[in-house]
Amino acid sequence: MIYINIFWGYTRTLFLTFSSVEFQLSKQYGPVFSIQMGPRKTVVLTGYETVKEALVNHADAFADRPIVPMFQELAQGLGVTLSNGENWKVMRRFALSTLRDYGMGKRTIEDRIVEECSVLIKKFESYEGSPFETTSIMNAAVANIIVSILLDKRFDYEDSTYIRLLKLINENIRLFGSPSVTLYNMFPALGFLLGARKTVIQNRDELFAFINATFIKHLRDLDENDQRSFIDTFLIRQQEEEKKNKTNAYFHNRNLIVIVANLFAAGMETISTTLRWGLLLMMKYPEIQSECFSLGWLPSF
Repeated sequence: MIYINIFWGYTRTLFLTFSSVEFQLSKQYGPVFSIQMGPRKTVVLTGYETVKEALVNHADAFADRPIVPMFQELAQGLGVTLSNGENWKVMRRFALSTLRDYGMGKRTIEDRIVEECSVLIKKFESYEGSPFETTSIMNAAVANIIVSILLDKRFDYEDSTYIRLLKLINENIRLFGSPSVTLYNMFPALGFLLGARKTVIQNRDELFAFINATFIKHLRDLDENDQRSFIDTFLIRQQEEEKKNKTNAYFHNRNLIVIVANLFAAGMETISTTLRWGLLLMMKYPEIQSECFSLGWLPSF
């Protein structure tokens, strides 16, 4: 996250990363200190013991997400990764149980990963040893595992719609850490002046429109006795809740759109980045690469 200091005393920290700033301040003020970020006072915890004390020993007290203007505008308190309170509890419980039902942590998801690895390897081999950019290919491969759970399908790496969706997600993740969005988070009133905020919202709207069209298609083909995807299960639960209670507070279409976007974005970027670092390290240490290759067995997940 880029930390921009404009209106208060630490002007020397302009364009430094927030982690380096907090490290310097913690040496002066200790592991717990507060800092004024625009109109908001923010408490910063540094060091393993301090963070563990807060997030593990007092987990309930620190369970809520921070109220960040950009995230609030994006998710509007819905979904699972950026929500709080009862909505977060209900969506988290549903997401975990449903993901397990569709193979998370089981042999079934391992089989899907191995199948996708085979496609990925063939894609790598198609370059016949010439240099190529791995980011988009790795993103597509990882996202296909998530898509198989969410939508019960996979996309070809060259599919134009798929490429566009991945681009929207990657661009938003990059913009979240930009100076422009950081400035907006500190001073929301300046949002209309900042092009990055507008781009993030446009990307969100396009992604949400795709998800909306997808689950409408699933709704047409919905069969309670033949649930094939995360979206199917959510829609069945939605119908059950509406029969029991006319004011369905959680299992509505807007929550479905946001939670699908959450799972798509959060799962893809983190795993893809980790795998690309693994590729880089294998290139740096070819003897380890050769040793792994010589084992001759598929990895277990």
